[in-house]
Amino acid sequence: MKKIPRFNSCDLLDQENIAQDCVIFDLQHVLSLRNNVVSVAHKHLFYQILFITGGEGEHFIDYKNYNVKKGDLFFINPGQVHRWDFNEHTQGFIINFTKDFFASFLSDSQFIDNLPFFRLDIDNESLLSIDSYYSTILNIFDKINYEVHLQKGTDQNLIRVYLLELFLLCKKHYEHDDNFTYSQLQPSNLVKQFEYLVEKHFYELRFPKEYAELLYVTPNYLNAVCQKVRGQSAGELIRGRILLESKRLLVNTNMSASEIAYKLSFKDNSYFSRFFKKYVGVAPDEYRKS
Repeated sequence: MKKIPRFNSCDLLDQENIAQDCVIFDLQHVLSLRNNVVSVAHKHLFYQILFITGGEGEHFIDYKNYNVKKGDLFFINPGQVHRWDFNEHTQGFIINFTKDFFASFLSDSQFIDNLPFFRLDIDNESLLSIDSYYSTILNIFDKINYEVHLQKGTDQNLIRVYLLELFLLCKKHYEHDDNFTYSQLQPSNLVKQFEYLVEKHFYELRFPKEYAELLYVTPNYLNAVCQKVRGQSAGELIRGRILLESKRLLVNTNMSASEIAYKLSFKDNSYFSRFFKKYVGVAPDEYRKS
């Protein structure tokens, strides 16, 4: 059975093949060495930032297809499935980092996950086009690249500061583009805990009441809070995560609909097919062919 490959520490090795919590690579260098690997759908155990500085190509993230261009900035969460179709003319940078890289540096352990481009929302947008900030963003990547590749005396805290500068600038750009104040949408602790539990248990837990029990609240209260904070009920958020995983498995594996139904704990394939068609509009096999 074909499975989605997962890349872990092999992509967190520096120039001397020493494991690090944060590394930066020149995109053309990666393409010359590993394009046959990263052009296959895969996922990571770490966060990834991809910055395009020249050329073009296609980037496939989950079930979305992006035509990349200069100035595009992609944010990939651990567990997201992606692949790219670039060529020797595509230029840019890749930064890979673990959550542990900021563990001792930030008092808020959820800071990274709460950034709008790293949040686990179902409709999370992985791409930012930062044309107006291009020179500033490029300068940040250049500073990180310089610091990482110093022969001696690399300051990890300085790299953290540069990354935080990048995150805060992109957060500001994200908020401006969407014409809202992000502070107005900060999720409550309850919703953050709920989304964490959904990500952890969506394979086996399907109903808001099951998560409400884990959170020591009533299902009605959980639904009301989710509706207020996310604009969707708890059930819709759970369903959206299951549909996302279904689409990932249909597009990126050769698992049959029956195997996917079993993996996602549906009682049988026909129930899974009805569920999928009801909310996506086509049957699983039709979606795979489209």
